[in-house]
Amino acid sequence: QGSTQESEVFAKSQDHRTPRGWLVHLINVFGQAGGFIRLRVRFDAIMGFQKPDLTTSVNSEEKVTNEITEKVSEENKVNSVDSTDSVQVIAESSDCSTLTRSEQPSSLEQSTSGETRVAAVWQLLRPLGLCHDLLTPHCVTTYLLPVLECIPTLLESLTDEELKREARGSENKTDTVSCLIRACKCVSVKTPHHHSLLKSLEMFRLKMILRLLQMSSFNGKMSALNEINQLISTISQQPKPEWLTPAVITSWIRENKVVDIVLRDSLHQPQYVDRLEKMLRFMIKENSLTRDDLDAIWKAQHGKHEAIVKNLHDLLAKLAWDFTPDQLDHLFDCFKASWATSSKKQSDKLLEVIRRLAEDDKDGVMANKVLVLFWNLAHSDEVCTEIMDVALANLIKILDYSCSQDRDAQKTLWLDKCVEELKTNEKWVLPALKMMREICCLYEAGGGASMRPHVTRQELIDRLQTQHSLVILVTDSLTHYMDGVRKKLIEEGEIDWENWLPDGRYPHAAQVHERLSFLRFLLKDGQLWLCAEQAKQIWVCLAERPAHLGDREACFRWFSKLMGEEPDLDPNINLHFFRRNIMTLPPNLLTHAGIKCFERFFKAVNSKEGKLKVKRRSFLLNDADLIGLDYLWRVITECEDDISARGIELLREVCTCVGPQLSSAHHHENFLTQCCARTQRLQKDMELQEDATESCTRMCRVIRAIQEYVNECDRRFSSERQILPIYRSGRGRQCTIIVRFNFQTGQRQIEDIELFSHSNETLHSLRSAIQRRLKCASDSNIKLEMFINKLELYVNGELLDSSHDRKILSQIPLRDKTVIVAKVYDGQVCGSGGCGSSNES
Repeated sequence: QGSTQESEVFAKSQDHRTPRGWLVHLINVFGQAGGFIRLRVRFDAIMGFQKPDLTTSVNSEEKVTNEITEKVSEENKVNSVDSTDSVQVIAESSDCSTLTRSEQPSSLEQSTSGETRVAAVWQLLRPLGLCHDLLTPHCVTTYLLPVLECIPTLLESLTDEELKREARGSENKTDTVSCLIRACKCVSVKTPHHHSLLKSLEMFRLKMILRLLQMSSFNGKMSALNEINQLISTISQQPKPEWLTPAVITSWIRENKVVDIVLRDSLHQPQYVDRLEKMLRFMIKENSLTRDDLDAIWKAQHGKHEAIVKNLHDLLAKLAWDFTPDQLDHLFDCFKASWATSSKKQSDKLLEVIRRLAEDDKDGVMANKVLVLFWNLAHSDEVCTEIMDVALANLIKILDYSCSQDRDAQKTLWLDKCVEELKTNEKWVLPALKMMREICCLYEAGGGASMRPHVTRQELIDRLQTQHSLVILVTDSLTHYMDGVRKKLIEEGEIDWENWLPDGRYPHAAQVHERLSFLRFLLKDGQLWLCAEQAKQIWVCLAERPAHLGDREACFRWFSKLMGEEPDLDPNINLHFFRRNIMTLPPNLLTHAGIKCFERFFKAVNSKEGKLKVKRRSFLLNDADLIGLDYLWRVITECEDDISARGIELLREVCTCVGPQLSSAHHHENFLTQCCARTQRLQKDMELQEDATESCTRMCRVIRAIQEYVNECDRRFSSERQILPIYRSGRGRQCTIIVRFNFQTGQRQIEDIELFSHSNETLHSLRSAIQRRLKCASDSNIKLEMFINKLELYVNGELLDSSHDRKILSQIPLRDKTVIVAKVYDGQVCGSGGCGSSNES
């Protein structure tokens, strides 16, 4: 080689701690053997000397041209010279390889398409980019700078189809366009004006990314988003970026409307949305995400497939945690604006997304915003009732799963809001009551648990009652509402109850039911008593002055529940309320619920006064002068047939079971005497009236009461009567009963027996006859009398219980030749009428 080529230094170690001498020597040997000259020739052949107007000076170009010419001529002269120098050997090997390639042209020399040229240039620049820190500035400026200046022109000449093919390898991280630009950046560091060149390359890189984004190819868009995210990652890792700063990228995104471009399609792909999230999060971090961008994201899911809607909702839910307060408010404004046009299914999904924003909020800022949003949504007249209920349900869930440290204070705040709505907003009474009930149910009921909660439900309700007089407030609300309904009814004369919505959402029946239901919830769970004034208010406005027939029915049912096993009405006012309100109501207004309400008050009042004594599930009569007995007779004689029958049942229940303080015979005589007196008075009325139908009906009901009374007294008499009743006074139809014994004692079985009976014989008599026959068995080897303690009779597998012993065989019914299975259990012998006939023996 010539002296100029041999003395030229192409690479030099920059750090003595990592000299990499072998690599430096290899690069120098490569250059001294003419490698960089041939590399330049290859570049010129690939790109066709396409040179843009960038930063290269004319002097440097002339210098490069002269050096190339000299080195080519020197190389031709030295080909015949024999040398043992290692440089000469390398040169010869290089020549041989060149000759071989000349015989079979390489793909680089044959490249005509844009794809091949880009890939070839990248393959040539890639090793130089990896060792760029070892190359000397003279080497880069002389041999590589013209190539770097031509690369933008090469890439700009690519068509969209060629660019798509280059971007196909983006999923495998082998995008040749991006890799080529990165290699150029690495090599350009050694150039004299590398800052301007670097800026040009970076801007060109952004330009190529924009072209990829604008293509409809999914791979192209994914490649572009990967490049953007890589730029963002690189910038975040550099303490002081040279030129490509976050401000430059955000400005480029804004000027080229990149957000609008990436939202056009491919949003159904989760991996695409994940990469989009990184870019948007960077914009949020740099405070460059505008309201227009948020609007674009929100509008991108309008009318689209469920997958796109879900992906964008998830995206917003993730990004919302980094939003500024203004951005969050604007997002919530978008939520509000969509209520009127969204379907129920879309609204449910949207509400679920909004609720997710507040799930893990420990500071309470996001949760409070979401709670206010749900609250305002529930107050909006544009949304339907179902969406309002869903919004309130989500609000309750947020309060329930809140991670805030002041959870109880947060719940108390919303309870106070509901109370305020109850006081001031007539149209929002029912949602407020529902929400208050749900919030109270978030607290444990308490009740002696070892791990007692900080605040129990009872304590919370008691506090609300103390602060706001909640029972009085709800009662006044009911009274005020009913006054308004009656006023409307007077003005209009008629109301379409099925379609009328007093508050625009809930019908009249729900208005009454929800208020009464909430009152009972307060009384029951708060262990409160309903006072006389509120009880009278409710009774008067619903039972005495109803606007609709259902009002009185609802009142009856509510007071019946109030007087259940654990009454919620103050016991001290039971008697007063019973006499002044229930007993003053005309009996003909009573329904099934009304007679049940009267029954519970009747029993409760007389039990408290000692006139009735509770014994298990029945009552013992201690005083025949019962409170409300006259009203009960009015119910029996004046009400409809089914209500009258229920009154007769109540009379029979409380008057037939006489306690020890009364003489049974004396009581029965007095009762029958009073009944006869009533029939006599009704007889006189019938004689005085022209139309005696009503009096006749009343007399029949009194007679029916007497009949039921006598039947019940007869049923309660367990022994056999000396004078048989008429239905048993004659012998019925003859029948034969076959008894088949089944010993449960392990004894040997005996043959079946036949008993002669008749249809008017009682089951008790038949049971006694079977026991007598069993004890008189002639088989002396079986001492049956020692084992008969319990005898059970079965017909067709069904037990004949001892409670039916008073029935006759025709009522069971038992027919001729019926087979009865008698199961005999061991034990001590009992009498025929004792435990042998009892089911408990």
